[in-house]
Amino acid sequence: MKRMKAALLFLSLGASMGCTSTYDPYYYDDVYYDPYYGAYDAAWSYAWVDPVYSYWYYAIGTVQAMVDPGTAATQLAANASTAFTPSGCATATATGGTVNYTFNDCTAEVSLTQISGNVEVVLSDNQGQLAATANSSNLTINGEPYNLSLQIAGSPPDGNQRKVTVTSNSFSPNRFDSRTAQSTVTWEAGSGCITVDSTSQGTKGGLSSTTTVSGYQRCRHECPTAGMVQVETSEGTFTATFDGTNTVKVIAPNDDVKEYDLDC
Repeated sequence: MKRMKAALLFLSLGASMGCTSTYDPYYYDDVYYDPYYGAYDAAWSYAWVDPVYSYWYYAIGTVQAMVDPGTAATQLAANASTAFTPSGCATATATGGTVNYTFNDCTAEVSLTQISGNVEVVLSDNQGQLAATANSSNLTINGEPYNLSLQIAGSPPDGNQRKVTVTSNSFSPNRFDSRTAQSTVTWEAGSGCITVDSTSQGTKGGLSSTTTVSGYQRCRHECPTAGMVQVETSEGTFTATFDGTNTVKVIAPNDDVKEYDLDC
């Protein structure tokens, strides 16, 4: 009888103290990694659109000049040593509207580091708007294998403001089984700073999530200065906010906090 009372007392104390839920690490990781991959999408877009934007869009009132994807591709290939450093780490050849890149431990102007492998970019004219598709083979970014697959659609100029919409299936297979994202990326011409708003769906094993990134801002290889992440899961909502520091705190539905160091 005494043992039973002791056991009941133990259970009662456990209930009164509260029990913390155990969440799968994937949910925390999604909050951390999805903004990285969104920033990667934005960085590629910046590298491939900013150098040819002025050529592609010529505005006098509402008049646009006739443009040629082949000419834009040639400009991108010639710009490879500027867009990717150190000089000589990237080779690029243009054939028609296609640019084939080979990277060897390169860095791009915004967020991309340790790029190695091959990427094919195809430029095209979508009813007067600049469009690009990109796919990779044997690509690694920041020491991890990376599957690059994205489509970029340009928008007409608004002063120095640049804007593209991106559809991406890009992710590291070390972190996700699949990822599909739709984002809007904006920047000022030549600024090296990007703003990203995106929604994505990700899976890992039998788990799935929907991630919304709002107002994510980053300049070159500095830490993100603004932005909020919300990951909706069957376990509840996980959130994080960027504030310019080199850490981010992921808050679980039960207010548990996991802190990550940012690579910036």
